[in-house]
Amino acid sequence: MKSGWERSRELIIPELDTVHQMVRPFLKESEVQQVQLLSGGLNNSNIKIVTKTNEEYVLRIYPGHKQRMEVERGILKLLDGIPVPLPLYHDSSCTGYKYPFMILSWIQGVQLSEIIKRGEKKAVSNAAEKAGEVLAKIHRVTFSASGFFNEELTIQEPLELDAENFLLYIEDSVVSGFARKHLGTDLAEKVYRFSSAHAGMMDDLGQQTSLVHGDFNPLNLLAEEQKGEVHITGVLDWEYALSGTALMDIGNMLRYEDIEYPEFLSSFMQSYQVNGGCLPDNWLQKAKLIDLIALCGLLNKKECGEVRIRDIKRLLLRTMEQWDMYRHVPGWY
Repeated sequence: MKSGWERSRELIIPELDTVHQMVRPFLKESEVQQVQLLSGGLNNSNIKIVTKTNEEYVLRIYPGHKQRMEVERGILKLLDGIPVPLPLYHDSSCTGYKYPFMILSWIQGVQLSEIIKRGEKKAVSNAAEKAGEVLAKIHRVTFSASGFFNEELTIQEPLELDAENFLLYIEDSVVSGFARKHLGTDLAEKVYRFSSAHAGMMDDLGQQTSLVHGDFNPLNLLAEEQKGEVHITGVLDWEYALSGTALMDIGNMLRYEDIEYPEFLSSFMQSYQVNGGCLPDNWLQKAKLIDLIALCGLLNKKECGEVRIRDIKRLLLRTMEQWDMYRHVPGWY
């Protein structure tokens, strides 16, 4: 589960005095007592702030560009009934600090991945059920068109997946892009042939205007256990949010699931449907195809770490090897 993946951007850890200056307009007279680098995330830097009066916040620094921060801030303000951190303050001027940053409310919990790793069947099933419930709620939020957002959450770049556009994305990575180098010619061509053979499935995806998290996985879900029950306390990292097909999030969430041991998958998808999530025919095959775009895109960089390359190669091979098994996953309705 992205274990040991190398970061895409430099890790930014400001000194305590610098953090104090950054957050002074928000904290006013309150002083920062402690800063702690938080794990998770391969692009932005997340730092826990504790004040002298024991108030806790997250300082989220965006080393790329401010648009991702503005999209995330807009989505967090938009959502209702979904546990997310509250955006409390932001600065995109890059005058007081060289990168845009945002202060978020602190949410208690551990990454859902930690609960899943324990392997206790009841806890894993309960975690999957709660994750399916929250994802169904996210997908109830819809927009007038599909595509990528600008800073005002209007569609800046249309995105309507069909067979032709699907293959264009794959070609951009494994034919003419950097992914070809990282995968090697043989595997890159195998992925392209596989994608070409099944691209027609992209012409029947159903609705493509749901709010898509864009990186929905157990690392970005916080949870607590109370009296033997798992509760999702936070859905984090919305910088990649877009309007599109719900299968994007489903493919991401099930990326590491082995179809031969479907305990998590079954509870997750049953809960997703019970809570209003809609699925097209052959939904898992379609979700896996869409996730090929994401996996190949993650390698479409001039430089990629060896751990990332090795993990993605394994995932691509497993998708192709288990393809027929994805067709026979039972539905619940």
